Amino acid sequence: MRKLLFVALLFVPMMSIAQDTAYVRSVISRLTAPDMYGRGCGRSGDSIAAEYLRAEMRAAGLRPLVPNYWQSVYYDVYDIDSCELSINGRKYEPYKEFRVYSAKRYATPERLKKARHKKQIDNVWYLGVDKLHTYSPVSGDYNRHPYCVEIVDSLFPRKIKQLNDNIDLIHNSGYKSQNVMGFIKGETDTMIVFTAHYDHCGTMGREVYFPGAHDNASGVAALLDIARMKAYTNPHYTLVFMLFCGEESGLKGSMEAAENPPVDLSKVKLLINIDLFCGGADGLMVFNANATNTKGWIDRLETINNKWQLVPNIKRRDNSPNSDHYHFSSHCPAVYILSIGQPYGGYHDPDDTCERCGLQHYPNNLRLILAMLGMDFNLDK
Repeated sequence: MRKLLFVALLFVPMMSIAQDTAYVRSVISRLTAPDMYGRGCGRSGDSIAAEYLRAEMRAAGLRPLVPNYWQSVYYDVYDIDSCELSINGRKYEPYKEFRVYSAKRYATPERLKKARHKKQIDNVWYLGVDKLHTYSPVSGDYNRHPYCVEIVDSLFPRKIKQLNDNIDLIHNSGYKSQNVMGFIKGETDTMIVFTAHYDHCGTMGREVYFPGAHDNASGVAALLDIARMKAYTNPHYTLVFMLFCGEESGLKGSMEAAENPPVDLSKVKLLINIDLFCGGADGLMVFNANATNTKGWIDRLETINNKWQLVPNIKRRDNSPNSDHYHFSSHCPAVYILSIGQPYGGYHDPDDTCERCGLQHYPNNLRLILAMLGMDFNLDK
């Protein structure tokens, strides 16, 4: 009987998951649209995204976990409203030729020492570097210095005669954002919790925005896809879906949810955080895979994959504060699962677009995660 259940589990849902790839693509496309402004605080892109996600939860039949699906979150965040630079009469292209960072985080003595060329003007460091750092404008602290600017070294003039920048950093103190939360009532109040962050890096001035398909419209789309699967609308365990704001600013949304949880975390059987879920040619990576309260789950994940070869590889990592599972991991079993390998558009990159987000590996990635949980989520029977 158990063997027949696994056959049903691994083969029957495949058709519905494959069909729903179109829905997943539609969610990624909407979240990465220019009018979402990179889902940052600039022009309230995160709130525009949250309105859309609330509507999708309603359409999927999820009940609100918190009033009107929204849990308010307040935190300090920065937005780069304008971003223009010219040196010796030459205008530089934002992101591709120069990037703006928190000076406290990036203009460290070590980085200043490594910079081939550097110049400090009005308390701002301009650094010539071989490779521009991965960009995250909302992370860091701009209090020590207003900002620093990295410039592709081959384009950095050896003598600066005239430098003009129009870089407008807006400090949003106590910025109000929101987590979006819904649930499907199960036979028991013991829970399986799915989480993903919906925010991204916002904009770099008026010319550049960060679509954030891989990071993390893909994870959000996967959660909504799971919520829509009618096979799971009468589960044994209650299914909770939490979409977080403020991850790119330092896990702010998930910290709020973990410190002021809308559910009893002692009743969480497992929390699965999905982040970076495009691609997957090389399989899956699981963080916090070796903890006492999560190892059995990942052992099961590997056992199922060894039998059915759904993904090429499963890599285990210890816990790390690199995504939204982290603050929950001290309260309940919590893992972070991401896809590894192409295709996807990049990381914190304007080319991380819907079109570059490959979904050919998505069905098997999702099948394996659901198989680990059990077809009817009743793992005790």
